[in-house]
Formats: sequence, structure tokens, C-alpha cells
Amino acid sequence: RPLHAKAEQHLMCEEHEDERINIYCLRCEAPTCSLCKVFGAHKDCEVAPLPAVYQRQKSELSDGIAMLVAGNDRIQAIITQMEEICRTIEDNGRRQKQHLGLRFDSLYSILEERKKELLQSIAREQEAKVQRVRGLIRQYGDHLEASSKLVESAIQAMEEPQMAVYLQHSKELLKKITDMSKVSMSSRPEPGYENMDHFSINVDYVAEMLRTIEFQTGA
Repeated sequence: RPLHAKAEQHLMCEEHEDERINIYCLRCEAPTCSLCKVFGAHKDCEVAPLPAVYQRQKSELSDGIAMLVAGNDRIQAIITQMEEICRTIEDNGRRQKQHLGLRFDSLYSILEERKKELLQSIAREQEAKVQRVRGLIRQYGDHLEASSKLVESAIQAMEEPQMAVYLQHSKELLKKITDMSKVSMSSRPEPGYENMDHFSINVDYVAEMLRTIEFQTGA
């Protein structure tokens, strides 16, 4: 800061107390008085008027301040730019996370849909096979019930003591037994009919392919 006029009046030389400091030693880079230049420590030094050196150094300091301020402005601009880069990185990261989530959600949907289709295929064949076997069970059950009733009728006929009465019903009963014995009960599920192993799937190659999912380079 420039010295006030009153302060300048009282700025006196330490060596010559009655002398005002009014010149500047260029070699020693220090303000001094005229007597120091003539008789004192600065008699062999080059000096300059104090106001001239004051104005020159003040101008240099002003230029230095301006340079620092300009440098500070550049630094602040760089900081602001880098802060904006950080915000952009965060925004881009959030957007890419969202896109990645959507891509994987799409894969999950495909897997769920395919899983549903394959489960339906298993369920259809399972139902068809069970229905066929249950139909055969009903068929065998009906035959068993009819055969058991015929056995009961035959046993009752065997207990008939009167020959004439027995002979009235025996012919028809024998025919029913003959017909019943001729009914084919050969329909049975073929060996391995209950096997469902053909619905096994191998997802190893798909799993391995999924593990290779990576970001696109140069995208």
C-alpha cells in the first residue's frame, strides 16, 4: 500500500536521525537517505529517487497482481470445467447403469418366457400320459368289476341244487364267461412310458455365453 503523506514525513533514517529517507539504493535494494549516499554505507552504490522507484515497483506489483488474478481466473475456470466433467461423468454413469439394467431385464424376460414355454411342453405331455394311463386303469377296473360279478353269479349257480333250474341259466352263464375271457386286456403302457428324461436341457453353453457378456469396445 502507498504510504500516507504524514507517515512519509516521519520516515527517518536510522543512521542519520535528522535525515528523511528520500532515495533508493539500487544495489542494496533498500530505501536510504542522502547522507548515507554521500558519507555512509551507500556512498559507492547507485541510487535513484524514491518516487521513481516507488512508482516503478508499484507498477510491477500491479502487473504481478493482475497476472496472479488472471492466473486465478484460469484456475477457477479449470476447476469449474472439471466439476462439470464430474457431473457429466455421474450423469453418464447413471444413464449407462439404467441402460444396462434394461438390457438384463430383457434377458430375464426372454429366459422367463422360454422357461414358461418349456414347462408347458412338459405339462402337456405329462397330462396326456397320465390321462392315457388313467383311462387304462378305468378300463381294467371296469373289466375287473364285471368279472368279479360274473364270478359271484357263477358261484351262486354252482350252489343251485335243482338240475333243471341250473340248466336253465348255465348255458347263458357259460357264454358270458367265455366272452369275458376273450376280452383282450393287453393294452398297457410300453416299457419306459413313464420316462420324462427327454425333456432334459443343457444350458451349459448358454451359461458360458452369458458369462462372456462384456461392454462393447469403441462404442
